[in-house]
Amino acid sequence: HKHPIDNSGLFSFMTLNWLSPLAWKAYKYSQLEMTDLWNLSSNESSELNSRRFEKLWQDELKMHGREKASLGRVAWRFCQTRAFIAVGCLMITMLASFIGPALIIRKLLEYAQAPQSNLQYGLLLVLGIFTAELVRSWSFALTWALNYRTGTRLRGALLTLAFEKILKLRNTKDVSVGELVNICSNDGQRLFEVASVGSMLTGGPLVAILGIIYTALFLGPTALLGSAVFILIYPLLMFMSRLTTYFRKQCIVITDRRVRLMNEILNYIRFIKMYTWEKLFAEKVHLIRSRERHFLEKAGYVQSITVGVAPIVVVVSSSCTFTLHMAMGYDLTAAEAFTIVAVFNAMTFALKITPISVKALSEASVAVGRFKHLLLMEELEVVRKEPDSPHSAIEFQNASLAWEKSSTCSLEWQSNLNKDEIKKIKKRKEKTLNTEKKNVYVEGDPGSSLAEQNDHLLLGTKMQFDRDNIHVNLSSPKLKLQSVLHNINLTVDQGKLVGICGSVGSGKSSLISAILG
Repeated sequence: HKHPIDNSGLFSFMTLNWLSPLAWKAYKYSQLEMTDLWNLSSNESSELNSRRFEKLWQDELKMHGREKASLGRVAWRFCQTRAFIAVGCLMITMLASFIGPALIIRKLLEYAQAPQSNLQYGLLLVLGIFTAELVRSWSFALTWALNYRTGTRLRGALLTLAFEKILKLRNTKDVSVGELVNICSNDGQRLFEVASVGSMLTGGPLVAILGIIYTALFLGPTALLGSAVFILIYPLLMFMSRLTTYFRKQCIVITDRRVRLMNEILNYIRFIKMYTWEKLFAEKVHLIRSRERHFLEKAGYVQSITVGVAPIVVVVSSSCTFTLHMAMGYDLTAAEAFTIVAVFNAMTFALKITPISVKALSEASVAVGRFKHLLLMEELEVVRKEPDSPHSAIEFQNASLAWEKSSTCSLEWQSNLNKDEIKKIKKRKEKTLNTEKKNVYVEGDPGSSLAEQNDHLLLGTKMQFDRDNIHVNLSSPKLKLQSVLHNINLTVDQGKLVGICGSVGSGKSSLISAILG
């Protein structure tokens, strides 16, 4: 293999020693050239991972169908082997981080207080502490190395499938360019994060359970008070994590609107300047951005509170435990106090990693749903038929071409509307639509057919009005088509340069679109 990570051994992989030559070269010459970097590892290539993920996705569709297919289940099958290995390494990390303060440090403190000393026993305890810390750091480094590489593969595979799907879309009326950009940038990063820190959630309960049992057996029933502080803080952290996830979901919706608006501004900047609408659109962008920043600030505040709680819990739980222990008349030695504090410090890992893991899992579930919606969108059916003449590259014979016309009219009411505005809108819609029933359906004429003289095709549409959700949606299981070109006969020989002339709206772009599929 050309990439050194594929040739590295276990210790080189977990300690990132394979990166040392490149780091030394950067330090020695103070710069790096593109020729100094390696090519991408074949195991992280988009081609390899996307084909594997696509095969798993097709198997999922065959087994469960389009409606019940789960992209999250496919993602789990894609990285489950490496996830199990990472969880195993994490369990070793948790055991080493618990054994060190709970057993070895306790023995070392008791040895220091003993009237008689044994040099060999003391050196053995020091060696035990060193070994426990070495195993903890190495196993934790191996966990991160595995998770980062797994996240890179998962993100690369899904983004490659998303790019390929976008190129094959029949139309983009159901999703805007801004949403596609958001999916490929933000949602792809969410999947990388869940692969990196999602498995860490399994280590928290293990060290918490071990800590509660050990402190209760070591110090007595009074240690349960300190453990109760840890247990009671868990619901608070989970609530904070869910609150952060809620703010992030709200922010994603606003981000889609902002990206969509910026894309429209860039596409039609000439018209905006011609009509001097710069200030109006600038104010609109500023308004959307201020709302987006509002939710980001709320999520940041909640996340800061969550991160700041973990160090305080150790102090509060230790103080409560020692106060109750001394108040009940029990003796408290330095070895016991230091051991309890060390165990509580080890238990804070659960408090630190739980909010981050829950947040990553929640955001990844939203991202997976958006990726699934994209992958299930209708693809373009390209006509692949060889021309009659072997010398012809393109050939049309009596072709009548029609394109799908937008037949959706959905009104999504945002959360910034107050109740009075919603009532007014609801009354206005009830006046214009028949509201004798909860849902009103307007069916088109199913017998209508392609009328070339009218340049349109109407096959039945269905309009639904939902009074409870104040949502008007024109679903289109039968699409509305607009015929543009009729009786086209065109033959282009191989190697020929052909020009198409015509007035505005004569169908030049439509013909090129038809040739491109």
